[in-house]
Amino acid sequence: MDIGATGDRETVRTLGTRGDYSLTLSDLTLRNADLRTRCAAAAAAGFTGIGLSIEHYRAALEDQLSPADIAAVIAEHGLEVNEVELAAHWADPAAYSEDELESDRTVVRMAAELGASRIHTTMSQHFPLDTLARGLRALCRRAADARACVALEYMPYAAIDSATCAWKVIEASGADNAGLLIDAWHWERAHTADEPDSALRAIPAERVAAIQLCDTLPEPLSDLRREALHCRWLPGHGAAELIPMLRRLARHGVRAPIAVEVVSDELDAQDPYVTARQAYVSSRSVLRDSGWPLSTPRRSVR
Repeated sequence: MDIGATGDRETVRTLGTRGDYSLTLSDLTLRNADLRTRCAAAAAAGFTGIGLSIEHYRAALEDQLSPADIAAVIAEHGLEVNEVELAAHWADPAAYSEDELESDRTVVRMAAELGASRIHTTMSQHFPLDTLARGLRALCRRAADARACVALEYMPYAAIDSATCAWKVIEASGADNAGLLIDAWHWERAHTADEPDSALRAIPAERVAAIQLCDTLPEPLSDLRREALHCRWLPGHGAAELIPMLRRLARHGVRAPIAVEVVSDELDAQDPYVTARQAYVSSRSVLRDSGWPLSTPRRSVR
């Protein structure tokens, strides 16, 4: 995955002035970095936003930062929080512990406190469709109070395991602020690329809430969950058909925000400034080669 891992931090900082794509650095790409390092590395590389998980939010609180302090650190670097995660205990309140329910409430509070536009969610457990729809609708009502949408992510090893399945839940919920989160790793491993165009056309383009970029190993591991959490590659450096994916979505009319989520033990081991730079440069290259529309250039962060 080496695309210039030895560059110094001044070189990385220079790249941040060329932001012709508005990209979010998802939380798991720098999962071992603290808040200040995450923000500094993301801004230096050219990202305009970050994602924040409940785990890193709570870690910041434990470091004696208030929610206002967290927002200030992010703003100091010219960044926005575009996504918070993960709400995963919403299908049936009776199925979860109080700690699990409080976890979802905290994610919604994070969106309100930090001005996040998206709350990311998924569902690992199996429930009837009407139970999922009712639970998602309730989560979306709370998200609306936080002025956020809910982005439902499908995963090949989860109960909601395809784009078609996720859309059925979203549609059944009747929630206007629910949308689909398309992660390139899940697109590839869930065989969404093999779904017929008619299935994808059934999902309105404007209901794709966000796209997350990464790449895959040449061959899937027997344990897909382990692969997803440890072995992703930088966009354009693996076997996933990212450019056909983006072009297919673009033909459908999708113009969703783009984030970069490269969950990798290899990247975890290196300087977070280098990882952020690699993530930005590789994603920018894939977007450019796919013909994805440019964003308005951001001003330099100093």
